[in-house]
Amino acid sequence: MRPLTSEEKARCTNARKRANKALREQRRAIGVKLRDLPESSRIGEVLLFEFESIRDIKGYPVTVSLNGNEMVLNYELLRCFDRSLKNRIKSIKIVWRDNCPVLLIDHHTRYWSKDVGSIELYELPAYQRELLTDLPIVEI
Repeated sequence: MRPLTSEEKARCTNARKRANKALREQRRAIGVKLRDLPESSRIGEVLLFEFESIRDIKGYPVTVSLNGNEMVLNYELLRCFDRSLKNRIKSIKIVWRDNCPVLLIDHHTRYWSKDVGSIELYELPAYQRELLTDLPIVEI
């Protein structure tokens, strides 16, 4: 798995900063609504849950493409798993589960070995993907 070029890193960083700024504004708007509500309000509990569920984007978000299937994920995390499995035989594929793409990494030490495992990487949440534009496409 190749490292990102400096141009790709710059595009990822700019897209991440724009998206995090929009997420910050969403959290700020929810915070204003929370301050205006009484403390024992049921709507306040829902808004507090929504406020806490909006997370910033970390790492280098990219669009990963494999055999015509695409998904948006953190490339740093993917490379970290790839480096940790460097002396193992790996097979990487993108499968669809519940209308959502999942990157599967099956690995083992050698054929007919009992030392096997699999890793599942899920796509970024929809509220983050909507805000990420102009991402580089990385072929695996």
